Amino acid sequence: MFDLVPQNSQTPKIAVFGVGGCGCNTINQLSQSPLADNVELIAVNTDAQSLQISSCSTRLQIGLEATKGLGAGARPQKGYEAAQESQTQLREHIELADVIFVTGGMGGGTGTGAIPFMASIAKEFNKPLVAVVTSPFSFEGSQRGQLAQAGVDELIQYASAVIVLPNDQLLKALDKKISVVNAFYESNRILQDVLQGLTTTISQSGLINIDLNDFIAVVSHQGRAAMGVARQMAGEDLQLTIDKALKNPLLEKVNLCKAKGAIVSVMATESIELSQYNSIGETLLKQLEPSAMVIIGLTIVPELDCELELMVIATGMQEAENGLLDEHNAEADEPQTKPLKTRFDTSELLNLHDFLKQKAVIGANEDRHDEELEIPTYTRNQRAAN
Repeated sequence: MFDLVPQNSQTPKIAVFGVGGCGCNTINQLSQSPLADNVELIAVNTDAQSLQISSCSTRLQIGLEATKGLGAGARPQKGYEAAQESQTQLREHIELADVIFVTGGMGGGTGTGAIPFMASIAKEFNKPLVAVVTSPFSFEGSQRGQLAQAGVDELIQYASAVIVLPNDQLLKALDKKISVVNAFYESNRILQDVLQGLTTTISQSGLINIDLNDFIAVVSHQGRAAMGVARQMAGEDLQLTIDKALKNPLLEKVNLCKAKGAIVSVMATESIELSQYNSIGETLLKQLEPSAMVIIGLTIVPELDCELELMVIATGMQEAENGLLDEHNAEADEPQTKPLKTRFDTSELLNLHDFLKQKAVIGANEDRHDEELEIPTYTRNQRAAN
């Protein structure tokens, strides 16, 4: 369990580490967005040349001796050794933060090796760490996929929450004509939206308040997690907005009913109706177990450019309980837009009385047939002739 932050503490500090090539690209995108002053972006890499073009103010080159500044060479062990070599620098930044986000790619060297090590440091300090990682495309080969899975499995042991963004989902969810740059922009925007929503939520008082300790209580349920942000414009259906927040197509398919906790932040103008706020809570409760810890907050933002904005983080979906959905279950979990078809037509239903009567006749005929077989063939022929 994490140490709760004293109630008289100042604005909580959020550290966002981008690890490896993929993570540093995300940090570059985040640096272009309007984040709050209490969010620090930190680029971490073994590749000195790649790190130099990072646009954030804090850059950490790890493993100078282990990698000579030339990268980890797609070897997770090298990434781990690099993080271990530079753990003093990493510890300083992790210890100063109240909440840590780590983002990067799984399957390569630096991210796969260094991110679990950083999560283990956060666990030592009792700091909540949320990891948002990508898994490789299928065409990158089975070996890279196996390295990625091994990295995620190790990460789950230390991180408070692990959110996986499969690159293959980009192909399924986005327009086939979309450029590679824009596709990864959409993937990175999930983290960007959640960071903006989270900092707004825990950094200012709301009408129904969510503070840092609330967030820590929810992410203390270790395991896989899902997160999403959705905006609703005037006249749009609230139910669809809730579904978008809960089921982002770019996320790994997870079974929300296995979640042990969820935090929902509603940001809205003063025109929000009580029935809308109530509907959000009711819909979420239907998705989760009755025993799940659910915290729902409301912040009034008069200058909001939409009717309302939802941020959802669901946590504690344990790997042992198979929180992942297969394709069949994922489809079954989608909201029904059409009335369900009756499973059987009346003509297909079985009349039980006729069925039992038919079975009795067949059984009797089979018994008589068995009895006749016990009579010698010659005797049976004689009976037939008479």
